[in-house]
Amino acid sequence: MVDLLWFVLTLILLAAETVVLVLLLVLRWKTPRTDTRETRTEYLQPNYNEVAGFRLAAYPDNEIIIPQRCWLIESEVAEVDFVIVPGRAMSLRVARSGTMREPTDLTVNGYERTEEYEIDGLTVTQKQNTGRYTSISWTRDGFDYILYSQKPEMNMVSGLAVPFITNTRAEET
Repeated sequence: MVDLLWFVLTLILLAAETVVLVLLLVLRWKTPRTDTRETRTEYLQPNYNEVAGFRLAAYPDNEIIIPQRCWLIESEVAEVDFVIVPGRAMSLRVARSGTMREPTDLTVNGYERTEEYEIDGLTVTQKQNTGRYTSISWTRDGFDYILYSQKPEMNMVSGLAVPFITNTRAEET
């Protein structure tokens, strides 16, 4: 009789554990991931037509603004990392309008200041935190652009906004 009671209790506990496990799996499956990792693929050139269907046709490339690495993020957002002489870094993200993924490092703490102005006939939005993250975003010909730096020098991003906005073009392939 005691053995039968232990057997029934064990079955009840196993059934309860199974229900809890199934609920956890179902809830985890339906809960969107908050993982901040991005899937990145490095390219030799900013030509993503096979996967994303577009390429960067033009971008700054001179003795001060030097492209270093080209990425495709989550198969839809292009990113080019630039070295800004002397020894600074900036990145440019490009995606079809409405599919842009802002860098999570930039949006974690929000921005202290946001302003809008016009460059080359486009409305440009600049967001920044004093001495920290700065970004400039704009839209042109069906593509969204974000130029950002995580460790900008004073007014570096603002000073480089014009060459990036006027000289950067993405195109469908």
